[in-house]
Amino acid sequence: MNLPEYLVLFSNEGAIDVKVIFEDHDGSISSRKMRPKEIAALISTTGKGFHTQMTFDDWPFVITKYEIEPALNKLTIVARKIT
Repeated sequence: MNLPEYLVLFSNEGAIDVKVIFEDHDGSISSRKMRPKEIAALISTTGKGFHTQMTFDDWPFVITKYEIEPALNKLTIVARKIT
């Protein structure tokens, strides 16, 4: 399965902060930046919905929530390890 990789999904340029929270994992990954049009990167290549899985430093995780806070220019991705 070819999962999108968080570290290459966003340009790391722009005004929107992208943060990741791991639910059941005490590791962390660097925050990124994105431009508003990059929100489309959250849509699966089939176009039938959002990405429900993603890799972080090549480790696969299930995406449990995308949280968009327009007033703060912030996107938070919540993920948990695939069991």
